[in-house]
Amino acid sequence: MSRREGSSAIVVGAGMAGLVTARVLSDHVDRVRILERDRLPEDAIPRSGVPQGRHAHILLAAGQWVLDGWFPGLADELRAEGAVPLDSGGLVWRQGGASWTASDLGLCALSMSRPLLETTVRRRLLRQRPNVSVADETAVDGLLLEDGRVVGVQVDGARHRADLVVACSGRHTRFLDLLAERGFPAPEMSAVRIDLACGTRVVPRQPDDLTRAVAIEVDDPAQSHRMGRMVPAEGNRWIITLGSFHDDAPPIEPAAYEDFARCLPSPLIADVLARTEALTPVLTYRMPTSRRRHVERLDRTPAGFLVLGDAICSLNPLHAQGMSSAALQAQALGRAIARHGLTSPQLARAFYRQAAKVVDAPWRLAAAADFADPCADGPESVGTGLLNRYLDMVLRACRTSIPVARQTLRVQNLLARLASLMTPAMVVRVLLAARRSPAAATNPADREAGSPVG
Repeated sequence: MSRREGSSAIVVGAGMAGLVTARVLSDHVDRVRILERDRLPEDAIPRSGVPQGRHAHILLAAGQWVLDGWFPGLADELRAEGAVPLDSGGLVWRQGGASWTASDLGLCALSMSRPLLETTVRRRLLRQRPNVSVADETAVDGLLLEDGRVVGVQVDGARHRADLVVACSGRHTRFLDLLAERGFPAPEMSAVRIDLACGTRVVPRQPDDLTRAVAIEVDDPAQSHRMGRMVPAEGNRWIITLGSFHDDAPPIEPAAYEDFARCLPSPLIADVLARTEALTPVLTYRMPTSRRRHVERLDRTPAGFLVLGDAICSLNPLHAQGMSSAALQAQALGRAIARHGLTSPQLARAFYRQAAKVVDAPWRLAAAADFADPCADGPESVGTGLLNRYLDMVLRACRTSIPVARQTLRVQNLLARLASLMTPAMVVRVLLAARRSPAAATNPADREAGSPVG
């Protein structure tokens, strides 16, 4: 890629969205500075600016493939740090008393803690891209606006100019509100109230715990809608996250936490909790809503400024789509810059339209799963009810049909479009396989729903 001589960009936020954004900008810009308000630890430990970072994460296949392309050698470095190789055939997905049939995407992924992934990506970015720098403990106070264009940021009274500012500052970003105070329209927002509560414990991983590496379970959302996820991490550990919705928070007392896990449709996670001494107390996280800012609908936005990542679309983290969505948005940003140029007044609108295409499928899938819970609240998109009923059949078909399970995993991993589950041939497969579902045979009225991840 050619870089414009003397050009500069500022990325606000050093989370995964900020790191991949800086990587993309480094192809087009002479100097990229990442400004992060937290102190960035040298070691792979959680930090306050990423509260969900302590919980179980899964990097979807699309996100991993993008990272592998941007950071050659990243996978080897992660393995050297203790990341655990696994393939999609190692996924244990139970729902309503029945498991998915074994299905393999043919992809060997890596499982690790979020802090290890973020720390390793940051180190490799700084090694491989000498035109990128990071300043931590640096809080951005505001944006510099001249003649309707953002020309930089203000930090502790000092002005830092740049050709482009990209805010990767999360779902609670202040910058769009600051622009609204300066007369720019605020984006419309869609929100689904989910009242998610998570509780996570880290426990030692024993060789005989499981022969399959990932366990994910979901209960019937029409009943309790409790979920569990157990992923292997560096240091021979399991990260176990239990989640629930609408005033049914996992308890923090260890015995009650194990009892909560016993309510899942399989004893896998509870058995691991019962036979080992936890390494951490129960760590909690709450998220009241999934939300999407429709920046693609803005009719006026300042040149020189963009938002990316959770600032555009912040999804229920139990669907595991956030990091991969951010990576795909960053890819779209690179294409928009290549076509329109770094300083073009058309860049923001072009990027936001491409970003909307990236988040459309994850948002629809997550919203459909969230609205399967009768307590979920918010404006439903046209067709959500019909989509939800069909996805219910798809998920039941995954228990008996390898082709349906494989294609569903591809969609959930953002490797295939949602429409690929709705071709005439696939609809026939789904209808026939759903009838053979073990749960469907024992309880025809059973209406589970959820989002397979892995």
